[in-house]
Amino acid sequence: MNSLIAAAGRGGVDVLLNGNSQRQNPSMVGFDKCRAMGEAASMTYMSNYRNTISCMKRLVGLSFHDPKAKREMALLPFECFPIPHPQREETIGVSVPVQGEQTLVGIEHVAGMLVRHMGTIAAASQQLQPQDWVVGIPAYYTDAQRRALIAGCEAAGIPKIQRLMHETTATALAYGIFKDIKKEFANQEKPTNVMFIDMGATAFQVAVVAFEPGKLSVKSSQCDENLGGRDFDAKIADWIATQFEQKYKNKVTSPVRQRKTAWLKVLAAAEKAKKTLSPAGVKEVRINVECLADDLDFGGTLQASEYEQMCQPLLDRLQAPIARALEEAKITAKCLSSVEIVGGSTRIGCVKRTLAHLLGLDTNSTNNGLSTTLNADESVARGAALQSAILSPRFKVLPYEIIEFQTYPIQVSWDGEASTTEGQGVEIEEGADGSGGTPTNSVIMFERGSNFPSVRRVTLRRQGNFEVRASYHNTEGIPSDITTFMIQAPVGNENKVRINVKQDISGTLTLSSAQMVEEVADDEAPALEAPAAAEIKEGETKEEAPVKKKVKKTNLQFHIHYPIEWSKAEIEAAYELEVKMSNSDRIVKETSDKRNELESYLYEMRDKVIGELREFAPDSVREKFSAALESTENWLYEDGFDAVKSVYQEKLNEVRKIGDPIVARFRESSSRPNAVKSLQDAIEQYRQWLYTVPTDENLAHITSEEQEKCHAKCDEISGWIYDLLDQQGSLSNDSDPVLKVEDITAKLTELHNVVAPVTRKPKPIPPKLDEKKKEEESKASENGNKKHGEGAAPMETDDTTTPEAMDTTQ
Repeated sequence: MNSLIAAAGRGGVDVLLNGNSQRQNPSMVGFDKCRAMGEAASMTYMSNYRNTISCMKRLVGLSFHDPKAKREMALLPFECFPIPHPQREETIGVSVPVQGEQTLVGIEHVAGMLVRHMGTIAAASQQLQPQDWVVGIPAYYTDAQRRALIAGCEAAGIPKIQRLMHETTATALAYGIFKDIKKEFANQEKPTNVMFIDMGATAFQVAVVAFEPGKLSVKSSQCDENLGGRDFDAKIADWIATQFEQKYKNKVTSPVRQRKTAWLKVLAAAEKAKKTLSPAGVKEVRINVECLADDLDFGGTLQASEYEQMCQPLLDRLQAPIARALEEAKITAKCLSSVEIVGGSTRIGCVKRTLAHLLGLDTNSTNNGLSTTLNADESVARGAALQSAILSPRFKVLPYEIIEFQTYPIQVSWDGEASTTEGQGVEIEEGADGSGGTPTNSVIMFERGSNFPSVRRVTLRRQGNFEVRASYHNTEGIPSDITTFMIQAPVGNENKVRINVKQDISGTLTLSSAQMVEEVADDEAPALEAPAAAEIKEGETKEEAPVKKKVKKTNLQFHIHYPIEWSKAEIEAAYELEVKMSNSDRIVKETSDKRNELESYLYEMRDKVIGELREFAPDSVREKFSAALESTENWLYEDGFDAVKSVYQEKLNEVRKIGDPIVARFRESSSRPNAVKSLQDAIEQYRQWLYTVPTDENLAHITSEEQEKCHAKCDEISGWIYDLLDQQGSLSNDSDPVLKVEDITAKLTELHNVVAPVTRKPKPIPPKLDEKKKEEESKASENGNKKHGEGAAPMETDDTTTPEAMDTTQ
């Protein structure tokens, strides 16, 4: 089984890659010195199978004694243990090493760890902590399994799950929005019916969905929760084991199936063979398993026809869910616009041919007439990401309505008789058949196929404490009890009590409120629900008119008990354990990183000290460094194999104290020529520029003082560099340098700071006479000439000129 994570963004939905650039992450959590999850856990699975937990999806929310859980645990290579609890059924746990001690951890908590790990991948990919989580679950999950998964995620540190979404519904959402963008449903007079067939590693699910623009309605949902790809693997694995034992019946000391490591090898080889046989045209597959048991190898050839014959009992089981889905949706296969297949196991050739035959499709066409619009592995993740965007306030998404499908009918029962039941805000007199008549003590409150979220109500007449029970109705193979609501009503007269039962967006059941409803006189209590004013009939006096009544609602206290429940204290304790393990993982990782850093340094220097670094260390220092490297390497693989981070750092500092000066000399020698050239080139460029200043009219604004300052700085730094180059040339490579790259860089910066501003000095703008002044001066000059010639006009004076300002000289 694999897990994928997708995220909605501005550009659409992306399936995120893990650290190894893979989309699929094995659904495994391995426990050792630190936890390994996903792909990292799969790498050590064969050697650490006892502490590598998988198939959490199949065990969450089940009682340890549930027959379904017993069947599942028999298939697992690790051992499960019961977790006792005084007030509930024993749940499933695993004993794993945590900081060197065996610790019992709930399987729900382990599932939450995997979900949290997927969030870590998202955070690393998007540089942002994930929000608005939507998790895909099988449609056959019970209320207990849904609540257990939510509790496990909370224990692992995920603050809130926005929604648990049926995998087939998530697939339908991804399909519907994709088709809506192309406007394929816009011109349809009737809803478009599409069947979705999902076969993964462990289960086979079928859903019929009707699509309209901006809306999908799940019309039916059926499944065989024990039919998946692993069952096809098991057929090949049994064949391998039988062939091997027949061939070496006198040499094999015990059956292969009883040897955990050998059986895991067989299952891995079987899965590989199944994938090889899946494409059309493949006639046979060669299977080889080295050292399967007692140092004996297995080799054999499996024919495709033989494989299909072995799988025929599994193929026969495909018909029932499909037939039930069509019957429940009240359509035939011909009414289907498309049959979409998703899930890795739908790639099996004989599965596709069987599905096409059952649905009357053309087996000679591409994919046997089945449609593969969506990616078989990624469709659920993409649909969940789209639902997350729809629910999130951070995105503006066009509304898309989802009409869900309640898998199991839920019955609410009580002791005694009810007065009424209410649903969808409409009160109905409840009888034995739900339509009135003899009162009953139970009612189907949430029918199979009903939409959720929804709230429905039952009204009872009770006094004192009483119980209301919710259970699954007429279901086989799953525990019927869901929850018990214990309500506290006042003692005395029988009271009218309204019980509002809610099924939330994740399909979990809870009691939203319990209220006592009383009719009281107008002056006894404030109105909560006021009817219309009472009318005074003709012939009645005001005193004889009926008293106006008001409805008083009083919230009652209640307690909810689930057969399998994670209390707040248990979730907090599990979260403390999660923090403890996270800190331990961090310390182990940092220690491992520091150990790897020391090991890499030793290997790198061991080769370089006799190679490129040889001439940069005196013989005595080189010998001392080689000895230190060798002794540290010996320590690392002997006494220091399990040292702590601080000791690795101390050892690294000791060898680097000798090696760093050698490396520094080598780096100085390698980088010095380029640094010197850069400085000399800059000096030469500036000098050439200075030589052109006296003769270039465009540089006439550069003053002589500025020229002298630039010449002086160029001469100063040129003298400095040539002086130190002479000194450096007289030293051997194993001596500390007198001319360092950082000093050269500093001098280059100093040169730029002095000369560059002068080279960039702008040329001054020549003064320009104002056009208005020019005109005034020209006019004044013209008037002056006329004054001293014939016909000169009298001089005009400004009327505003004061007498004090006038020239009065005689």
